[in-house]
Amino acid sequence: MKKLSIKTRVTIWYAFFLVLLVSLIFISLFYTSDRLIQENIKGDLTAAVDDSIQDVKIENGSLEIDDDLLNYRDGIYVLVYRENNFIVTGSLPAGITEEIPFISDQVRIVENNEREYYVYDHLISDDTFADVWIRGITSADLADSDPAVALMLKFFFISLPLLILVAAVGGYYITKRAFRPVSQITETAVHIQESSDLSQRIHLETGGQTKDEIYHLAATFDRMLDRLENSFEAEKQFSNDASHELRTPIAVIMAQCEYYLKRDTSPEEIHSSLSVILDQSRKMSALINQLLTLARADRGTAKLDFERINVSDITCMVALEQEALAEKRGITIHQEITPDLYADVDETLFMRLWINLISNSIKYGKEGGSIRVVLRASESRIIGQVIDDGIGISPEALPKIWDRFYQVNPSRSDGSSSGLGLSMVKWIISAHNGDITADSVPGTGSRFTFSIPKDANV
Repeated sequence: MKKLSIKTRVTIWYAFFLVLLVSLIFISLFYTSDRLIQENIKGDLTAAVDDSIQDVKIENGSLEIDDDLLNYRDGIYVLVYRENNFIVTGSLPAGITEEIPFISDQVRIVENNEREYYVYDHLISDDTFADVWIRGITSADLADSDPAVALMLKFFFISLPLLILVAAVGGYYITKRAFRPVSQITETAVHIQESSDLSQRIHLETGGQTKDEIYHLAATFDRMLDRLENSFEAEKQFSNDASHELRTPIAVIMAQCEYYLKRDTSPEEIHSSLSVILDQSRKMSALINQLLTLARADRGTAKLDFERINVSDITCMVALEQEALAEKRGITIHQEITPDLYADVDETLFMRLWINLISNSIKYGKEGGSIRVVLRASESRIIGQVIDDGIGISPEALPKIWDRFYQVNPSRSDGSSSGLGLSMVKWIISAHNGDITADSVPGTGSRFTFSIPKDANV
């Protein structure tokens, strides 16, 4: 048997419970009204008999019945009997064919000819005359006693199928409308699967209605697709850039080897060639190490060795080491470092942070310019700055400087840069629960500012 869809199952349950609820309400109303109607019928029956007592009298040994006596009113038959079930006045309902015994002043139900009747008798006794009975009879069938009940029953049994139909159609329409966004989500997922196009989005419209759970689900899917698309694009770009960066040193190594293998070379030429190969190998090794570090960072497997160290001393040491590189371009490094500042950091990564920031400023700094290396502290954080007076960064390029392999001005590169320096800086700051910003004015210079907590547990 084919499994029913959710829409069909919800529709069936909706229709079932709606019909069940209406049926229970009708049964409750019918039961309550039945009791009330029965009590009213009994009251009307006894009232009719009591009213007839005034019209039946025994005077001077004879029975007198007024002409005002009503033998039938509102479905109630009133009869006057003498002994031996002799009917003096009135007539029995057509369905009664058997004699009914008399019981005074008691409303009771009797069955006669497979039908039920309410019967109420009253005895009039006199010493000068035989017993006289006044009997009231009315049908115990509510449909006969009260036409409204029959009409209500007929209305219920006619309207019940219509109610089921309306409930099913209405429930299916409401369910289909509610699940329409699910179909849209499914179609989008199928299109993405078939076309491998992660740029497609659900873009669920509310149509002016309240944003429900399905809308938030679709919005979550769209955000997830945004992240997936960005991740795949970044991965593709990363692969392309890494291949490009590795292709050049590999090509140089191969060219050097092929050239000198085809000819007789002197020891000096071999030494020169090996030096070139070594330089390119070192470049490849550095690039691969950085890629591995970033890959571990992406997977969350990079482990940091936090220890309490004097970050002022490390900053001074790195600044001094970078002075030799800065002197080649006539750049002066000014240190504005507050002494004896301590923080919980990974010493190797903290050194790499300063090396990357300072070397980046040297590379893009102005010939004969200057660089300021600043380190100070607030109440709970260490704040560092590298400020140069170089070429600066354009506003449109500023957000991209943290991207891997991105270089603001590749023509300024000496071939040793891979474009991963600032990406490493960004990750190192993030790993230390810090933040970093970059400000720049083209032609004036750039300023990199970071802050990290003194305590690694903060």
